[in-house]
Amino acid sequence: MYDSYIHFFQAYQPVRRYYENLTRNIAWLGEPVLQRAWDIYQQAREQPLKVLVMGRTCVDEPGRQPQQFGNAITAADHQGLGVITDSADTRAIMNGRAGIANMQVATKGMIMHFYNSLHRGYHFLYNDAWLLGGAHGRCEFNLASPRWRRNIWDQRGRRLTATGREAVFLDSCGYQVIPVGNAVTLNDPVSGGAYTHRAEVLVPANPQNAANASFQSLVNAIQGAQQFHHVTHLCVAGSP
Repeated sequence: MYDSYIHFFQAYQPVRRYYENLTRNIAWLGEPVLQRAWDIYQQAREQPLKVLVMGRTCVDEPGRQPQQFGNAITAADHQGLGVITDSADTRAIMNGRAGIANMQVATKGMIMHFYNSLHRGYHFLYNDAWLLGGAHGRCEFNLASPRWRRNIWDQRGRRLTATGREAVFLDSCGYQVIPVGNAVTLNDPVSGGAYTHRAEVLVPANPQNAANASFQSLVNAIQGAQQFHHVTHLCVAGSP
């Protein structure tokens, strides 16, 4: 756990070049700003209900529909569950200027998101800080999307999706998948198949492992998942 910005800063230094190289290699990423990451880390670690929500998103993604992923995070979820984002954007979000049909969105919520209408350069560092904060706060992570192959692995790009990055890290620090609720049938418009699904939550089976997670262990886990066979155990067998 990082109990001060100094400790956070020190833990970041061994992986600083990794995040800077992401900016060089991915045109739409901004420069990583560590103070912004620290802000998000603290919000996630101190989440009042100790519940965060991860999964594919349709917010700020024109043309996406939840059915493409079995289910996905929507603007209604942002309204109902609240968001964790750059605190500098709080006033704009609370005044309904997040670009989602002028909805007001509570901050310090459960979903990590940077709004296109407000952002000053998104970076994966912020999502990773959110993950670390959640793990250090021993939060549960509710899966908004089923662990379908396409939700974990981008076959076209041959890399992890954002949700895949999250799943790989949480698996590496001892989180366990727990099914909850009743089984439902999800119809996949892409493959045309129908798949049985139960909602799932990731819980820290070994809280000490979660508390000991670091920037270095997170980056090691992600860099160790460069091919699909590295993450097959994270995907529902037979899923699209």
